[in-house]
Amino acid sequence: RKRKTPMSTPNPFYFGYGSNMLKANLVGLKRVEPVNMIPGVLKGYELDFSYTSNGLGTGNITAKEDSEVHGALIEITPDGWEKLKQFEAGYKELRKIITPYKGEPVEASVFIVTQEDAPGRYDKDGQPSANYLKILIKGAEELNVDAIYVDEKLRTVKPAKQRTKLTPEEAETVHSTTYSIDEVKALTDTSEDTPVKVVRGIVVQCSRKLPVPMLDITHVMANRWVHATPENTASPDQYPPELVEYLQVALYDELFHRFGMDILGKLATGHDDFLGYDDYPEHL
Repeated sequence: RKRKTPMSTPNPFYFGYGSNMLKANLVGLKRVEPVNMIPGVLKGYELDFSYTSNGLGTGNITAKEDSEVHGALIEITPDGWEKLKQFEAGYKELRKIITPYKGEPVEASVFIVTQEDAPGRYDKDGQPSANYLKILIKGAEELNVDAIYVDEKLRTVKPAKQRTKLTPEEAETVHSTTYSIDEVKALTDTSEDTPVKVVRGIVVQCSRKLPVPMLDITHVMANRWVHATPENTASPDQYPPELVEYLQVALYDELFHRFGMDILGKLATGHDDFLGYDDYPEHL
């Protein structure tokens, strides 16, 4: 069967230059199944990490003559595109010409943030987390992005230092209240725009609506980990040590910082308690 060329489909196109280069991130975390993903180039822009949250930079692009950004030219269904946009809050959408490594140029949507868009979160010297960098590199490698670009624009980036432990106040809040899963469901039903979720046994309230239907999003977030597979995220018992480390450190930064979650308490023992409830200060 002949593969469609970019110009022969009515589906929208999107150019991802950050974590969305990793297919596992799109499918595992965002529940978006791309129709097709191929490497491509956006000319006249440079990759940086200037869109920040609590000191951690995420992918962004800045106009710069004679520069280019490599990434994923993604064909996506209209429903998938609407779902994906919900995860890109804060970015604005531009339409740009993307040149695939093989094939004709195509117009695609690209997300960008300028200093005027987010003055309190824009830092031209922003640094990403180490795990975020791993996601970008893994995605670029799987996509067969130009090796020189990966070496010069991704592997040379210095990651930010990450906080790896809960504060005593946060640890105390974790143990302040214990919720049953039914109580979490009831809270979520009454707070749809600021839903209550569970991650790593911690009950949290989101500052904004997340387009993820599950109450316990530990496994959903685990699928974003660069080495996650359906097999090693099937149950907590199967998590390899590296994935546990991710859930202890990087997940803390990405969820509690990027998504603005407030700790409410902990889930009753017996539900996904693979890391326990009494050792958060030591493990985080």
